[in-house]
Amino acid sequence: YTQSPQEKEAVVSTQSTGVTKKGKVLSIDLKYCFKVHRMEISNKANCCSKNTGKVVIKNGSKTCASLTMNGKTSAMKLDCASGAVGTKITMTFANIGDINLVGLGLVVEGSDAC
Repeated sequence: YTQSPQEKEAVVSTQSTGVTKKGKVLSIDLKYCFKVHRMEISNKANCCSKNTGKVVIKNGSKTCASLTMNGKTSAMKLDCASGAVGTKITMTFANIGDINLVGLGLVVEGSDAC
């Protein structure tokens, strides 16, 4: 994967304004319309259970990725191959007891498709 000049990298702290967590759903309000190309999810090291479960990541209403993660996973990198465009990223954790995300790295490109 080669990053184009239009793409920008950003790191979002899960403590930032615009980040909300309700139950097993983490939402990030991007405030503007973005096409997400890549993500890196950072979990707090050595914090959580060994439970394994599925994580569904959406940008807007389109699924960006669906992957398996466990509480002991410290970081995962993924491509958002669907070219999902939106103003909000949602991450739904199924069957995972206690994920404790500390950051989310994004490679995004502005879009007027929203």
